[in-house]
Amino acid sequence: YAAYGRGEPAAPADYTPAPYTPGSAQQRERWRIAHPFYGYADPSPANALNAMPPRLREQDKVVVALLGGSVAKQVKPFLQTALNRWFAANHRPRPVAVRSWTMHGARQPQQTLIVAHTLLLGGEFDLIVNLDGFNEMAGSAGHNFGGGSGGNFPFFPLWWHKGVGLTAEEILLAGRIGVLRREQARQVAAGSTSPLRRSALFGLANRWRQERIAAEIIRLNRQLAALTPAYSLEKHGRRNWPERDELFPETARVWYRSSLMLARLAELAGAEYYHFLQPNQYAPGAKPLSREERELAYAALSGDRFAVERGYPQLRAFHRDLQNQGVNYFDLTGIFVDHPETLYIDECCHLNDRGQELLAAAMVRRLEPALRRLGGASPAAAVSGLAAARRPAGPPPPATPDFQVSVADDGKQLRYLRADCAPEDTEPWFFLTIVPEEVTDLPPGRQPYGFDRRFFSFAAAGGSFERWQCAAQTPLPDYPIKEIHTGQSAPGQGQLWAVKLIVPPDPAELRADYAALAAANPAARDYFDLYELDNRLVYLRETCAAGDTAAGFFLHIIPQEVTDLPQDRRAAGFAHGGFAFAQQGGHFAGKCLAAVALPDYPIKEMRTGQHIPGQGNLWSVRLIAAPDFDQLRVDYAALSAANPAIRDYFDLYWRDNRLLYLRETCAAADTAAGFFLHIVPADLTDLPENRRDAGFAHGGFEFVRRGGHFDGKCLAAVSLPEYPIKEMRTGQHIPGQGDLWSVRLTAAP
Repeated sequence: YAAYGRGEPAAPADYTPAPYTPGSAQQRERWRIAHPFYGYADPSPANALNAMPPRLREQDKVVVALLGGSVAKQVKPFLQTALNRWFAANHRPRPVAVRSWTMHGARQPQQTLIVAHTLLLGGEFDLIVNLDGFNEMAGSAGHNFGGGSGGNFPFFPLWWHKGVGLTAEEILLAGRIGVLRREQARQVAAGSTSPLRRSALFGLANRWRQERIAAEIIRLNRQLAALTPAYSLEKHGRRNWPERDELFPETARVWYRSSLMLARLAELAGAEYYHFLQPNQYAPGAKPLSREERELAYAALSGDRFAVERGYPQLRAFHRDLQNQGVNYFDLTGIFVDHPETLYIDECCHLNDRGQELLAAAMVRRLEPALRRLGGASPAAAVSGLAAARRPAGPPPPATPDFQVSVADDGKQLRYLRADCAPEDTEPWFFLTIVPEEVTDLPPGRQPYGFDRRFFSFAAAGGSFERWQCAAQTPLPDYPIKEIHTGQSAPGQGQLWAVKLIVPPDPAELRADYAALAAANPAARDYFDLYELDNRLVYLRETCAAGDTAAGFFLHIIPQEVTDLPQDRRAAGFAHGGFAFAQQGGHFAGKCLAAVALPDYPIKEMRTGQHIPGQGNLWSVRLIAAPDFDQLRVDYAALSAANPAIRDYFDLYWRDNRLLYLRETCAAADTAAGFFLHIVPADLTDLPENRRDAGFAHGGFEFVRRGGHFDGKCLAAVSLPEYPIKEMRTGQHIPGQGDLWSVRLTAAP
């Protein structure tokens, strides 16, 4: 295997290795060895992958697990230094220890597999930091891609097909390539570190040597490729993978799911997870390149450039979704935008010392909230001393589970009480998650997540012992609170216990909402009457018992534009929400009322009801958004000066890239049958691939989704595609009976 994942073996086949000793030059060359779960691993004893046993918790230290590829590996000592400086500058008593789980060429899902495996073996850590993105695109969708004999399954370890099942001739060629790559790396380093680096003659000679080496590597790689069998399951894995352009979005989806899984694993382990998108010189607008960087660290025809320019936008598309899912995700591609000096040292991605210092500093700035939570002194010693002084002699009282949690009468404190309390019960840190009524009450950095979260020790919460009991309290924010989640967590064990407190709605607000409904008509009547009020969906039952609200509620929202949905919901086509009645409403005067805030984007329709797991829906209704009658009247007025494209059961107007359906005298029955619309483009390649054989785009709609009735008339409008249209066929169809009417419209020449 090669440095930075480019096919260099540990040593040529005819090379007799010296005895392996830690810290030797041979060790630095042999940066990859086979691993049964990750594909390969760094053999360095300094790498945390080799810690046996992998229990990394150290007394009074904050343990940081660093994940990623070679850039993360190289930034590790700079990150350690930056963290040490932060702790010193902020007078925090707990030192920090960065442990490296990095591997050259590593990419998702390898980082997630590493953390899962380490947790299963008992690994413990406080903070998980993942620096990735480049290897995902340059590896899965770049170096690994080739299809057939040109590459292997994209999510195999990097260059897997070049490291298994090799013949002696392949090993010899790969070894020669490896020697040349080491020489190439030395020449690149000399270009920026040699005392002669400012000499034009030296620069020309250095560049000439690099080009000669690169040409020889290309020649040997072609020889090696010619020896590779057409297909091998061991080498290439699954066949028939999509084309490269389809692979970038799929790689991004694997990267996104892997990050979500890492966040969940961190939560189970009682750790915090931070995800950073790695900077790269090929990201458009990311950095003004110096002359030296343009010569040594930028290749216009590089596969890495292609991977970054095509792939990074796919990763960035998940930025908001990751943050909405509670992931501490940060895009670092712009951190060098104000640094015209030389920072990159090769055509791939690697940085000089100054670049790594800047990268480490940017990471630490974004880690500060976690560092402040984790930087306090361990409470164990203080708690143990306090308990020893106050615990009475004799047997303890009967045990009660965990802590009893309650909100103080003034609503300003959250109280914790445990009857049978030992020092070890208070050692795990407490977590507190607060969901506000209004997300705008949160600090700007927490608003994308929808909640605020902090960690604190028992001692920091004013913990005290009194006759086997321990008690603590922590302040609550001043803004109105919807939910509180709290408990204790321990590294390697996850949540020890957790409770959820739902703050009941203000009865006065419920009565005010009820009074407002008296003048409104329900959008639907069922088990509950449903009202749309102030961009909320209000559920009302006039005669209501506790059993009527016991089953969970669901709410599916279909937007007018699917792009308004989060990325992971667009395929489904609707936003899915569920809630307990106690979260959104309450009982009063024999009635029950709940209100759910609706999104700001235009809504096409909603489906809601109550569901009993294993039994099905208790009830459900469908609500179709009411048309904008003012807009309908505006459209109607515009048609008065226009001639219809055709007259039939409906008059049809083709204008402003919309098709409008108008009937001057119209009853509800006239719009009951479904409408169809077939569009034939001028160029069939404008159609989706699955419609090209049919030769037209097929669309159907219900009248209530596209229009409405007003003043005895009915009018609906359908947006047409942007591409040139040859002709259209539309009408109404009754299943089992045929077309009620249909017409054909041909585009004007």
